[in-house]
Amino acid sequence: MPVVLFSVLLAIAAIAFYAWQLSLPRRVTAILKQAQEAQRQGHLKDAEKACLRAVGCARRMRLRKGDAQVVALYNLALVYMQQDKVSEAEEAAVGAYIAIAKICGASPRTAPLMALLAGIYKKLGKDLSACPVFQASIPLLRNKYGPQSKQVGLALHELAVTFTRLGLPEKAIEPLEECLPILENHLGKDHHDITAALTNLGKALSESARYEAAESTYRRAIGIREAKSGPDDPEVALLLNNLAVTYKKQDRIPEALECLERSLAIREARLGPHHPQVGLVLNNIANCRRLQKQYAEAESAVTRAVAILENPPHPSLAIALDSYASLRTAQGRYEEAEQLYKRCLQVHESRPSSSLIELADACERYADVLYKLQRETQADALMDKVTALRATREKLLMPAA
Repeated sequence: MPVVLFSVLLAIAAIAFYAWQLSLPRRVTAILKQAQEAQRQGHLKDAEKACLRAVGCARRMRLRKGDAQVVALYNLALVYMQQDKVSEAEEAAVGAYIAIAKICGASPRTAPLMALLAGIYKKLGKDLSACPVFQASIPLLRNKYGPQSKQVGLALHELAVTFTRLGLPEKAIEPLEECLPILENHLGKDHHDITAALTNLGKALSESARYEAAESTYRRAIGIREAKSGPDDPEVALLLNNLAVTYKKQDRIPEALECLERSLAIREARLGPHHPQVGLVLNNIANCRRLQKQYAEAESAVTRAVAILENPPHPSLAIALDSYASLRTAQGRYEEAEQLYKRCLQVHESRPSSSLIELADACERYADVLYKLQRETQADALMDKVTALRATREKLLMPAA
């Protein structure tokens, strides 16, 4: 659950670039003013056309061409993002970044643009690309706005979330612990975004096997949300679901199921029976029931989870297919498990980036099924992939040089 409201980043970055525009050649400045007026009135198509004209004009200039081109491309990227044209925004922002790098390199001046580019990568699911941009932007944001600024707190949180999505929860803990007091100072201790940061910290701690700290963090977040919005708030359901996963990892299955049943009731009542968040809870219920060898109940839950998450396809569909395959493996139905794992890997491979932990673990379980089916060559190839994925993860965990 991301803490950064993307509109906040856009507003911060737009303000930072406004003064810069005053020094641009008059023609580009005039066109960009037209674009901003069109944006203000909600005429985004007109704003896009004006920005494209500004880019063309800037590219034709010989004097101060770099500055003019950067700002024109930057504004074009903003307009594309407002229209949810994320791929086009990426192209414009990368062009602006290349141009500004030639002018001043990595400096506080580039920080707003880098924050925008990181946000674009995040929205595209390109976590491997977003991560180094966030890492590079944080010291620039500290220099530009101050080490305890809201901008730094938000960027630290986004970096941590990116680490977690990549399957690097160990690296997420430090930036989350650093960003929490910063955000509490700016937003207050009961703000929605504080709960989001605590949720992500709890997840990182749980995935790093620091279960006691994870439980304590989730309990604190639940207390904040229940006091703020009541016991049936959807965010409480999210926290209960995550707490249940922490219990399951410790084989505390009855406690996990108690949290999951409460989470499911909240989500079905507040979001409807076919919401993806309902599917995620059902998937976790299925895993707990499988561990209890209650296979009929597990199958009922996981088939419903897959049906919800595959129509339309949800990023967590691979996780549900993995759970379904694990159930079939536990039942000794290896041919069916093999087909489910095949689908699971196809979903992973269709995404720009997947959690290295999730993908490696799924490949290992798939290989185990193939060994049971006496398909050693395929299984060996998958285990080679597991080794490569875990080596990549270990390399990413190493401190930067």
